[in-house]
Amino acid sequence: MFISRFGARFLCAVAAACSLGFAMPADVRAEGFAVMENSARGMSLSGGLVARGDDTSVVAYNPAAITRLPGTQFQANLAISMFYWGIDTRDGAGNQTNYHCAHQTWPLPAFYVTHQLNDKWWFGFGSYTRFGLGTKYPNKWAGGMNLHFVQLITQSYTPTIAYKINDMFSVSASAEIMWATMQMNKNLPSNIPLGGGMMLPGPGDININGHGVSFGGSLAVHAKLNEQWSMGLTYRAPMSLKVHGKTRYDNQVGKMFPVPQLAAFQNSKLRGTMHLPDSFTFGVAWKPTEKLSFEADAQYTLWSRFRDFNMYMKSPVNSWANSDKHWENSWTFGISAEYRALDWLALRLGFMYETSPMNYGNADYMVPSNGRNYYTAGLGFYYGNWTLDLAYMYIHNHVLDYTSSAQHGTSGVVPGRTTHPHAHNFGIGIGYKF
Repeated sequence: MFISRFGARFLCAVAAACSLGFAMPADVRAEGFAVMENSARGMSLSGGLVARGDDTSVVAYNPAAITRLPGTQFQANLAISMFYWGIDTRDGAGNQTNYHCAHQTWPLPAFYVTHQLNDKWWFGFGSYTRFGLGTKYPNKWAGGMNLHFVQLITQSYTPTIAYKINDMFSVSASAEIMWATMQMNKNLPSNIPLGGGMMLPGPGDININGHGVSFGGSLAVHAKLNEQWSMGLTYRAPMSLKVHGKTRYDNQVGKMFPVPQLAAFQNSKLRGTMHLPDSFTFGVAWKPTEKLSFEADAQYTLWSRFRDFNMYMKSPVNSWANSDKHWENSWTFGISAEYRALDWLALRLGFMYETSPMNYGNADYMVPSNGRNYYTAGLGFYYGNWTLDLAYMYIHNHVLDYTSSAQHGTSGVVPGRTTHPHAHNFGIGIGYKF
């Protein structure tokens, strides 16, 4: 069968678009991959539990601080993330159009337990989400070759051991086992050009399903300098998420027409590695009175490790593909206040600002954000050994312009910009002290 030079180039471009972009950046919860809703109290304080250290969910923020928790304590949390944005671009006819993503709602469960072994040693365990993604655009929209639908769900399990050096300093070491499941769909061309104006049936949509496991850990230090001041530092090691899965086409034209130019368009197995960044988080807390506390935090995340995503399409395709990202390191800054208005009631407020790790020349539709502002509030209720935390978080995403990415030739990206990117998140947590 004869295929023109134009047709061959077209096929190579489409095949690359099909196989690339499997890396799963995050939705509007946090820049890059990160998820911020580790607990209801942590949400309402914009993550301000790194130095405060008086809550079971510090297993997720600063595990060394569990040495400030006597006896055995547990906490269960559920966050609901509801996010939305649109994309202003042009449709196939050249008309200016705003494509709206489908309203997405995702549950984020978390569970923590801490136990004091003796005067020096503590054990902790956490199960929570560190990375996550879920978004869906209209079917056959202008950017559908880059992305129609994507979902990444992860769950991390973190056994922790902490040691109290003295009344001031504590240290901890944690292991992390992360399990991930992934799905992605892209809208591919319905026809493939041949020489002489002839057309072949197109491959239809491509569906990618995969799962992976990654291993990592963290080290942390907590210092209670006196009754008013405390500090915390947490380092999380980089991780390599190994992905295994399958690609499925609506039409296996590579199998229907066995020529080299069409070989990629058939169902196959795949494997690849996603490099997750390491981070440093530092916090300082000030408690001027018994009822009032403030905390300031800063986090530096090495997103430069997320340079690309290599994927091997095997059995029967047997070829490597590469998706360039070239992200930059980013900063997150947060401040928070908590006031114990009554013996049974605490009031909480917070604000957080994140810089964007995005490389504009490689921007795609899985990360519709250019930095974010977080506005948070919450309530804490106390009854005997029980606690109940309620939280609300509003996230405002800065507008992202896709002009540079489209000019750079990022697969499937068309000129345009995001519109009204925002999220409403809600959290509830229940804790008990034995």
